[in-house]
Amino acid sequence: MNRKDGKNGNIFKRFSRYIYFSYIPNRRDNLKQILIKILFLICFVTLIVSASYIANYFLTAREQESIIDDSRELWHSTQENSEDVSEEDDNNDGVQALLSQNPDFKGWIKISNTKIDNPIYQATDNEYYLNHNQNRQSSVYGALYFDYKNKITKNETDKNLIIYGHEMKNGSMFGTLKKLRTLSFYKQNPTIEFSTLYKTSTYKIYAIFVLNADKEDDGGYIYNIYRQNFIDDEDFDLWTEEAFERSIINTNVDVEYGDNIITLVTCSNDFENSRLVVMARETREGESGSVDTSLASVNPNPRYPEIWYTERGLTK
Repeated sequence: MNRKDGKNGNIFKRFSRYIYFSYIPNRRDNLKQILIKILFLICFVTLIVSASYIANYFLTAREQESIIDDSRELWHSTQENSEDVSEEDDNNDGVQALLSQNPDFKGWIKISNTKIDNPIYQATDNEYYLNHNQNRQSSVYGALYFDYKNKITKNETDKNLIIYGHEMKNGSMFGTLKKLRTLSFYKQNPTIEFSTLYKTSTYKIYAIFVLNADKEDDGGYIYNIYRQNFIDDEDFDLWTEEAFERSIINTNVDVEYGDNIITLVTCSNDFENSRLVVMARETREGESGSVDTSLASVNPNPRYPEIWYTERGLTK
């Protein structure tokens, strides 16, 4: 061993001894010193674990956003000049590419001035895409997905399609859906661009409200937003009237029996296990795709679940 190696070895030994006697409890320490060192080690380990968690969170977020960005570029580059979307259209390269990546791909949704510009998938249950991304990788972000019961085919599509997504703190998935609770934001962004594999349309938002996921939070009752079809116009009108009663904003958008509807569902922080729901109906044939929001207003007394009033000391 040469002199340089010996010097480096001595430095390492001295440094190791310094660390050991300064920060590691040993037999030279009294009780007070041992307790201080144990507390220091606990804090140090906690710091390392927390830093690792935060770093992993942001790295995962960046990776997830990159995956979606690639899909957005693919989708929008092929949809700009296309009015209809068809799985059998040879020119629809975006649809074909997304289907080849994941055959569960079933549609696309975009809301202006939000981060919602995402593909939508559908599995055989409502659990898979809670913790798997669009590439079928395990992910806390999951993916936007249709209710597994929804029928979406070229020849038959349910009248109400339910779309789920996480309310992520960084705004991804349905994290920015809550912006629609503000009247000024709604007035500037009252529509949703929505596509299945077979059709692209503009949908007009008509209700935004908070809903309970547990029956006991509203006297044993949950408004059934998950209905896929309706018996007749009376059945439909009763169903939509409740959505208007609950809506935080009076949108002044009408809904008729026969309209195609999408229902967006995510978590909210109004109370434990609450949901934010946004409902929109398709623009009718011959109808303008724009919305006159001049008459839209804040609902002074929207209908909330019973627990919402209880937690605020109010009477329903």
